[in-house]
Amino acid sequence: MTSPPSDTLDLVVRRADLLGELRDGPRTKPELVAGLAVSRSTVDRAVRTLESRGLVERRGGVSLTLRGRLALESHETFADSVSALRDAESALEPLPAAATIAPELLAGATVENPDRDAPQRATTSFLAEVERAEAIRGFPSAVLPPTVDVFHERIVDHGATVDLTVPESVLDELLASHSDRVHEALDSGRFTLREATTELSYSLLLVEQPARTVATALVYGDHGLAAVVKNDTEDAVAWTEDVYADLREDANPLPT
Repeated sequence: MTSPPSDTLDLVVRRADLLGELRDGPRTKPELVAGLAVSRSTVDRAVRTLESRGLVERRGGVSLTLRGRLALESHETFADSVSALRDAESALEPLPAAATIAPELLAGATVENPDRDAPQRATTSFLAEVERAEAIRGFPSAVLPPTVDVFHERIVDHGATVDLTVPESVLDELLASHSDRVHEALDSGRFTLREATTELSYSLLLVEQPARTVATALVYGDHGLAAVVKNDTEDAVAWTEDVYADLREDANPLPT
């Protein structure tokens, strides 16, 4: 009788260390005993059980089957995702349950938070990325005042191109409180501004630098900026590109 998937999942979780020892090729049982620092009887019992589920085979030592390799990779991917969720707790906590966000943005990310001793830490971390930018694309869900001057400087003084899609409230605030800088940036021909028709519950931007592109999320809580998530992995950048492309496509250009 075939074991239920939950039994195999439980087995992979319990024996992940042993499966990991086989990642680079077959191992003898004495090698497994030494590598795992467990008894020979424990290795014997584990190998028998894994073999009965088709996860390992004994041929010139103990080795992973294709099923075993894929099961190990799936387990590690899931474990990494759960770890990323834990590390990003401060960024996720203020967001609604239906927020558009994905594990790709969080896996391998750096999360910066303000605190009592360094309330500007998260803002400074984001601005440090912007100050190296050659191009910026994205959706600001709110106006973070220190960023207005830095964005303006990158566009007007350093030739960066910036493409933003913003909600109506952000557009109104920019035009009401920062009109001169907005119009000077627009006049440069390197700043594009659109009004969003669909929105995110946080800011999401792609900061393109000479050596890398950083997917960046700014999450706001009741007391202002709660967290900055920065991730330059290919998966994070690709996911952010897709999300922003959809937001931009649905947006309305500003009337001329």
